[in-house]
Amino acid sequence: MPKVTMRDLADPFVPERDSKWYRAMWHFWHPVAYSGDVVEGEMLQGQLLGERILLVRHEGTVRAFMDVCRHKGAAPSLGWIENGCINCPYHGWAYDMEGNLVNIPSRPELNGILKVNLERYQCREGAGLIWVSLVDEPWGDPPGLAEWDDPDMHWQSPAYYDWKTSAPRRLENFVDFSHFPFVHENILGTRDKAEVEDHEVWREGQMLRFDRYVVEPNDDTMKGILGISDDIVKVLNRYYLSLPGTIYLLRIFPNGKRYGLYMVSAPTGPATCRNFWHIGSDFAQNDEELAFLIDFELMVLDQDQPVVESQWPEHLPDLLSAEMYIKVADDVTLAYRSWLFELAADFVDK
Repeated sequence: MPKVTMRDLADPFVPERDSKWYRAMWHFWHPVAYSGDVVEGEMLQGQLLGERILLVRHEGTVRAFMDVCRHKGAAPSLGWIENGCINCPYHGWAYDMEGNLVNIPSRPELNGILKVNLERYQCREGAGLIWVSLVDEPWGDPPGLAEWDDPDMHWQSPAYYDWKTSAPRRLENFVDFSHFPFVHENILGTRDKAEVEDHEVWREGQMLRFDRYVVEPNDDTMKGILGISDDIVKVLNRYYLSLPGTIYLLRIFPNGKRYGLYMVSAPTGPATCRNFWHIGSDFAQNDEELAFLIDFELMVLDQDQPVVESQWPEHLPDLLSAEMYIKVADDVTLAYRSWLFELAADFVDK
């Protein structure tokens, strides 16, 4: 009997752009920029699902368009704003803030006659991010962040980072508990305690929810920042996974202090993602302590990136049976993929 291979199971070699889950990504909200990077009267180019996205803030409101002039395809985001209009740098074609063409400098007699426009996208602002959908009726709402407006939480928004992998692969890495003792040995886990304890995973609105208690070392720097002198601490980790690519981890320490890590992975194109993130705490007080928290997370990212970028194929196969799952250790992965593939079937197959 011939050997069954990965190709026989699901053909994960299908290009990512042709996979069901990738095509389903069009039906969700994705971040394209940090709110603070889109300033009044200026334009910014982002990337989403292979599209160039033009973002512009006008009279306080952010608008999103396809960053392609209808004349010869140049990027209007390289142009300028004048009299409330977006002006393309190539030939000066001007579009109003609804995307309507209003001026053709080389043939002004065609103004108002030639009915073309920049394609406009759904756009919302929330949780310190600019969210865009490429369809008129996306699934759900942009994921929020409950503690974003909490006056006791101090939030930092480090620069986004790009990885050469799919957004779901990056998201799964964040919630893959069994990799901690190996990729982050003596930081987030140890090999002599590699077993993952049983934990419940459930659907709640447009989120997957799961909690874990973890026992971890409390190094000298954290002792001072947290105000906890114990060498070992037991921390409650509460996870909020919003489909398709948002994860919020709220860590609650024994003394009630809170640490939040919010990450959204947006598909910029096949096998590429852009990751936006916020770090918040109610205990770090000065620049040195705040920098320590960022440096720690950057160290973790540097350890994760080469491993995640080595995963093959870079995207999720369209069938669950294409990869193996271990009970308990992969419960979150299986719940996430199952729901994502259900939605993909709804969006793509109908």
